[in-house]
Amino acid sequence: MTSEPTWATPVVDAMSRAGTRVSFRSPGSTRTHAESLARASRLAHALMDRGIGPGDRVALVVDAEADAVESYLAVGLTGATAVQVNDRLQGPEIAEVLELAAPRAVIHMAGHAERLEPLLAGSGVLVVGHGGVGRHDLDASAAMGAGPSTPPRVLVPAGAPGIVGFTSGTTGRPKGVVHTHANIARIVRHMPAHDGLRWGSRCGFTGTLAFAAGIWGVVLPHLYMGGEISWMAGLAPEQWVDRMITERTTFTYAPTPLMGAFADAVRRRPQVLEHLDGVLHSGSLAPREATVDLVDAIGHRYVETYGMTETGAPVTATVPADWRPGAEADDPFSSAGRATSIARVLVLDDQGCEVPTGEVGEVVVESETLFAGYLDDPAQTAEALRDSGSSVPRLHTGDLGSLDPAGHLYVRGRAKDMIVTGGMNVYPAEVERVIARAEGVADVAVLGVADERWGETVVAAVVARPGSTLDLEALDTFVRGQLAGYKKPTRVRVVDELPRNASLKVRKDVLRRQFEETL
Repeated sequence: MTSEPTWATPVVDAMSRAGTRVSFRSPGSTRTHAESLARASRLAHALMDRGIGPGDRVALVVDAEADAVESYLAVGLTGATAVQVNDRLQGPEIAEVLELAAPRAVIHMAGHAERLEPLLAGSGVLVVGHGGVGRHDLDASAAMGAGPSTPPRVLVPAGAPGIVGFTSGTTGRPKGVVHTHANIARIVRHMPAHDGLRWGSRCGFTGTLAFAAGIWGVVLPHLYMGGEISWMAGLAPEQWVDRMITERTTFTYAPTPLMGAFADAVRRRPQVLEHLDGVLHSGSLAPREATVDLVDAIGHRYVETYGMTETGAPVTATVPADWRPGAEADDPFSSAGRATSIARVLVLDDQGCEVPTGEVGEVVVESETLFAGYLDDPAQTAEALRDSGSSVPRLHTGDLGSLDPAGHLYVRGRAKDMIVTGGMNVYPAEVERVIARAEGVADVAVLGVADERWGETVVAAVVARPGSTLDLEALDTFVRGQLAGYKKPTRVRVVDELPRNASLKVRKDVLRRQFEETL
């Protein structure tokens, strides 16, 4: 069996070349590439001393900060598989992910120690903590401050899993999306060209590390380019723009809910555009009006993409020419751009044939960065990844879309019931499964309705058990304790019964109209 370097190898090699350049920045403090590399290397050696290496899975429950990224690098350097755990999940959700992943070790930040303690007690899992309460088998912060600072050179078997990113499934069960070490390295090398990153790019990072795509799609590529990450999540647009002016930020991400306010802030402080090269939007469909407004404020710097955890890197993107006179797209403000250099995007009918230009079908993708499969789930893998007759398989996305004559993709909706609220994916079945367990609930249907701020918002129609009166405040408290905040319905309507068709399937289109009529 052939062996290959880990995904972390090209990243730390680039960091070694970057040396004293800033790697991470937060108010009042900076860290250099050399310092970050030494810290990650020391933690890697400490993990290896405790038997962590290729074939092991290490779960990470971390926040958006330098220590977290260095922990990911440390896991990568050992050759183990990093398992991303959304830090916004509640205890029962984290327990489900850990059950599916079966990690040998868990690395967590101090703020997550208390809720992880009961999940890990007596489990035999190596607990690696950056402070906090409870038992630690290894103090990560202490390990990063002592020991060998030279990165270990570990080889892994070809095709070994490098990072697993969890996403909710249509059945309500989370799915582990597996990307190999080699594929993560491909993604990291590709993303700078995709997003227009130059050596030394300075990123105003407005996201979180809750999703693996933010790690391999933004953070690691910046480190690979000798660049820096400045933590800006949670800032009001005015503060966000002020920080970017001060730090001469060249790249940032515009979340859907903040697009309008960000555009207004840029108009008030246009000097931010002196250094800004790119503003990325991705993860959810942006309202056309919001795109028009932001492009008016920042011009050719706007980048819209289409992709998902399973594609690794985005498979379509807009380019500066799309925002200039003579653009080829039928409507660039509604488009997700054209296929990137590594991908082919098709729109197919139910028989697997390409539909005519402009007609809607399922979006199907061939790409050099597709995932290897779902963790320990060959059946779902076979459903998603199918033979294309070429050197790479085809990913059937379940999304509906169309192509214009110039090849620009227009995402029309989802064949599945997934809700995208503020860039966060929510599957109704998962939320329904929780609400159905609440006291007094006989039946429930969860769906997404249009929302100006979030793109979509989660709502629920609930049927009470005979003789019961639903306490909506108690229901809200119950759901809040079981699910991340973005999955919780923003509106709940009590109905006598759910509308169903002849096959007894819930008519969510009817419910959607009823909710929208009351807006």
